[in-house]
Amino acid sequence: MSSPAVSARLRSLRPVSLALLLVAATYLGFLSGYPGGFGPVLAAAGVVLAAGLRVGAPRSVAVFAPVPVLVALGVEAVAAPVGFGTELVAGLAGLAFLVWLADDPSRPVGGAARSLPTVAVPALALGIAWSSALFLPSGAVPLGVAGGLLALTLAVVAFLVGRPVVFDQEEG
Repeated sequence: MSSPAVSARLRSLRPVSLALLLVAATYLGFLSGYPGGFGPVLAAAGVVLAAGLRVGAPRSVAVFAPVPVLVALGVEAVAAPVGFGTELVAGLAGLAFLVWLADDPSRPVGGAARSLPTVAVPALALGIAWSSALFLPSGAVPLGVAGGLLALTLAVVAFLVGRPVVFDQEEG
């Protein structure tokens, strides 16, 4: 009788979104530059603790499962050197965190796929910010181009929010 309970817990683990978060956070920990390999260990410990809280803890405690991951990502992001690659990995780790949040075991299977329209807005903002930093030289004119791209992004967000049928595909 304990076999179905164990398999139900393993099924509720949702390994794809968890692995995506683990890889992104661990790589950000590697780039953070903590001595002695502390960054990847901190990231892996935060993700494993969060997964354990989400699967094995009572529901009143499981709601705090995102906290260890947020703390680990925050500590790593503060210590990470400023650079194009590090900023991109930090943004991808944030997106992986959003996908992991959407893939909650208490919700129906497929939460990560249903959350793609919602996660697409921060992904678009990450793409615009990173490409602006990468392709536009510093100065006043490129700042205006970046402002125009930001205004376009806000217009797209306003369009999506104004039409919830396009934006929200979650079940009731």
